[in-house]
Amino acid sequence: MAKRDYYEVLGVSRTASAEEIKRAHRRLVRQYHPDINKKDPQAEAKFKEVQEAYDVLSDPQKRANYDQFGHAGVGVAPEGPTTDPFEAFRRAQQHGRRRTRPGPGRVSVEDFDFSGDAGFASIFEQMFGAGVRPGGTVRPAPLRGADIEHEVSLSFEQAARGTTLPLQISRDGQVQTIDVKVPPGVNDGSRVRIRGHGQQGPGGAGDLYIITRVAPHPYFRREGLDIYVDVPISVWEAMLGTKVQVPTLDGPVSLTIPPGTSSGTRLRIRGRGIARGQEKGDQYVLPRIIVPRDLSEEDRRTIENLARQHPVDARAERPWEAGHTVR
Repeated sequence: MAKRDYYEVLGVSRTASAEEIKRAHRRLVRQYHPDINKKDPQAEAKFKEVQEAYDVLSDPQKRANYDQFGHAGVGVAPEGPTTDPFEAFRRAQQHGRRRTRPGPGRVSVEDFDFSGDAGFASIFEQMFGAGVRPGGTVRPAPLRGADIEHEVSLSFEQAARGTTLPLQISRDGQVQTIDVKVPPGVNDGSRVRIRGHGQQGPGGAGDLYIITRVAPHPYFRREGLDIYVDVPISVWEAMLGTKVQVPTLDGPVSLTIPPGTSSGTRLRIRGRGIARGQEKGDQYVLPRIIVPRDLSEEDRRTIENLARQHPVDARAERPWEAGHTVR
């Protein structure tokens, strides 16, 4: 199984400070230490994963190599010239023959792309950067610029259907305005990557990460890709049935409330939820029954007669009733 991104393991951004990385490590150690967390069977594996990620990200040189080369760059690049640049590749082949995943500081042939016409020269570029050729010396590849994070505020509709926003960002001491496309279906706190719009560096520009903050809607609620809305109906409409106009993100639709509708009923409108990729949710209408308050004595007698003619044991199946065991 492929290794997880070290920043994801620690739950920090790629621009996190050394102090933020240290705090995240301390929190996760307390959470996953096998002597503390004895209920989670995966605690020890998670603890080792956290330790491995911290070992790399807490070391400035290792972190720089990881940012540039990913997992293949951790512990691979030599500190100075080498007379035999094929040595690291042979070690990688040996690890690959044993079909084991590399540990910290090791490299496997599975981490490299052997496709294309570049052959071994391409492999050396992946291992050590563009400055390496067989028979030559190793030169550290230039690092790309830092990533940028920027929060944007979205309405419920913009998050659900997607939008394009003009955004002002500060890059390399200058304020630039760019148009950012936010894909449909983002949540509050989603991260959207815009490649090449981070700070400039010798090895190219970093990335821009958009953090979405979605405002609550006055009547829509979201669960996954589904949308929920409460629709008030009278007690008479609940008993006799009716048609009501229901709001959706794509405009109002006419919905039939069947006779005898009770509270807690969910009425589905297919395909009116949130679309994300090939998936699309539904909208659920939750009828909220409104009863009259000001009744005359004659009204009360009429309702009491109806209650006697049509008795309903509304709480017959509730767990606190006799015959039901509460677990």
